[in-house]
Amino acid sequence: MAVDSAEWLRLMEAEYLSEFVPEGGSAIKFAVVPDDAKADELRASLMALGESHQMVCAHIDSAETKLHMIQDVFFGVARQIDWNTSAQSFLERLFRKQGYQWPNPGQPMTVQALSAANDVDPTILRREKNQWLTSEIMREPGMAQDFRIAMTRLCEERFVPESPLGASAAPPVLEWLKGDLRAIGPLKSAQIFAKITRTNARPMLRSLCRWLRMLGHGGLMLTIDIRRLAMSLPAGSPGIRYTAAAVMDAFEVLRQLIDNADQFDGLFLVVIAGEPFIGNDQKRSIEAYTALKMRIWDDVRARDRDNPLSPLTTLAWSTAP
Repeated sequence: MAVDSAEWLRLMEAEYLSEFVPEGGSAIKFAVVPDDAKADELRASLMALGESHQMVCAHIDSAETKLHMIQDVFFGVARQIDWNTSAQSFLERLFRKQGYQWPNPGQPMTVQALSAANDVDPTILRREKNQWLTSEIMREPGMAQDFRIAMTRLCEERFVPESPLGASAAPPVLEWLKGDLRAIGPLKSAQIFAKITRTNARPMLRSLCRWLRMLGHGGLMLTIDIRRLAMSLPAGSPGIRYTAAAVMDAFEVLRQLIDNADQFDGLFLVVIAGEPFIGNDQKRSIEAYTALKMRIWDDVRARDRDNPLSPLTTLAWSTAP
């Protein structure tokens, strides 16, 4: 019944990564693998495919990230993003779009230096760049308000040393995005008044996908290894230990991502599972949560093989002769 992994990867590239995802589509796939080595191989192959299509790649391991808390999933992805580089890249693209040059690519600059390089008065350039940021970021409907504010602040930080907040706003904003900010106080002057929690984490993830597309990337290639959920571990075991209730919550997080897939701009998510995921365990397999099973289990299945384009596919690796 299993599909050859090489064939599956070829189909994923042809059907999703070549055009559909880079043009703003999104897809979520579940891949069942036989062991640790094949899970690592599949992840490496997906990362290579993503990079070949100019996608930003990230990986979440349920042994290290609390999968039943969607905000931790976002934080795990956010820690793999180079936010300062992304802000720099956005500004350089923005300046080129407006017919201006950024003389020192990859480096922050003062408005005075930029105005001299572009033969324009600093006051005019300062007003224009504020208008551009407002138009391109603050009025972008595909991103949540707090995310828009955060990206605007990071962009303003690239105009050294002219941040309107006085002291650098970048460290608190970065800590907020990565879930490391202990108190929201340092961000109130930036007009951000709430931490990222389970109530706003999905909009933040959607915003990140939109932001990456605005930077010219082909989308976000995200892999999530959920094999840890199937393990009933004793207290004190290393890594994250999931109770049966936490497994249900993690399945609910995945179910919500599936239901919101049409709202993501350029997301290719592959959930890597072990064979126990499709077993009969009433507490830790797909049988534990009917709402998730109904979304990924084929109603009609061929007798001799899986459908390689179905949401849930069991993969096999052919052995070399």
